[in-house]
Amino acid sequence: MVSFHHLAHAALVLAGLHSAAAVADEFTDPGRKIFERRCVGCHEGTPPSADTLGPSLVGIIGRKAGTGNSSVHSRAAIESDTVWTRSSLRRYLSDPGREMPGTFMPVQVQDPKELDELLNYLQTLR
Repeated sequence: MVSFHHLAHAALVLAGLHSAAAVADEFTDPGRKIFERRCVGCHEGTPPSADTLGPSLVGIIGRKAGTGNSSVHSRAAIESDTVWTRSSLRRYLSDPGREMPGTFMPVQVQDPKELDELLNYLQTLR
């Protein structure tokens, strides 16, 4: 009975640590939270799959616009000479239609702090 009690206690402690780690992870990367809230509906932060509408954002920094494994790219992106850098993504994400008329991108990130956090996160996607 004593060993069962110790095992049960250890299981509860481990479950609590796992939950605490998940909560800590959620709060330690605000850019990831923004990505999950605003981008993941169309884009993946993992290698591309057939189910993704827009291109995967893994390796977005340094990639030419309109490329990447996706079934949907706007003509504007394909014909653009844009190579995604932190600066070009900042301009694009703050107002996609102005920066690339004809783009399919519906989401804007106008808050400078959120944009910085999102760009920081996008740079980690390799």
